[in-house]
Amino acid sequence: MSANLVSVFFVAGGIVAVGAFAAGWRRDAAAAVATIPLMFAGAGIAFAGVARFAAAGGSHLVGQELAVLLAITALALVALGLGIAGREATR
Repeated sequence: MSANLVSVFFVAGGIVAVGAFAAGWRRDAAAAVATIPLMFAGAGIAFAGVARFAAAGGSHLVGQELAVLLAITALALVALGLGIAGREATR
């Protein structure tokens, strides 16, 4: 079984949509911030898919590099969300 670029975008868009829906559904800020890495994961899948199926002769590692950068940013957002949740819990 092989995946094409359209199916990669479909999966990435679905993950981003689920993350956006979950962020909008949450009432407190800590839970909404916790869903942002899910949207970043969808964007990372899209970047990696574009790099995999790129027809241009450039560097094919750009998509993976952007996906790693998004993963690091998502980790920082999880730490921020935990900090917000810990601060709200002490009130």
